[in-house]
Order: sequence, then C-alpha cells, then structure tokens
Amino acid sequence: MRRRFLLLYGASILAIAISAIGYLALRFENIRLGYEVAEARREERKLIEQRRELELEAASLKHPRRIEVFARQALSMEIPKADRIVPMDAKHEQTNRPAGRAR
Repeated sequence: MRRRFLLLYGASILAIAISAIGYLALRFENIRLGYEVAEARREERKLIEQRRELELEAASLKHPRRIEVFARQALSMEIPKADRIVPMDAKHEQTNRPAGRAR
C-alpha cells in the first residue's frame, strides 16, 4: 500500500511539474509573439509613412508646372507655334495615309 501511495504521489508531482513547464513555455511563447507583433506594427507604421511620402513626391513630380519648367530648362523645349501643330482627328488621319503597303 505504501509503495502504491509513493507511486501515485510521484506521478502527481511529475504531472504538476510537466504542467508547470508547459505553462511557462506557453507563457514565454506568448510574450515572444507579443514582441513580434509590436515590431510588425512598428514596421507597418513606418511603411505607411514611407508610402505617404512617396505619394506626395509622385504628386509633386506629376505637377504640370514642374514638367513644363523641366521641359524648357533641361530639354530646351518650347511651346510650338500654330503652324507646327498637326491635328490628329480620325478624318485627318485617313486622308493623309499613304495608299498600299508601307515598306
């Protein structure tokens, strides 16, 4: 009877120890995942801010006035005179097209 009692007592102590170790392992994993989530949120905020800055930069680069200044200064372009403008409507395209195959 004493042997059976010691066996059950040892088994219960072992079960409690295994449960405690399992609890601690899960707790540490939970803390680690919490740090990982916080880092991911920081990275997300950083990327959102970077995207906002890039959208602002893209909008400023697309601004017509900036493009006009760049074309005039860097590319030496100017607004064409009226005699240099060729209309591109459908009727005009059909009348000026060469007959036959282009070689």
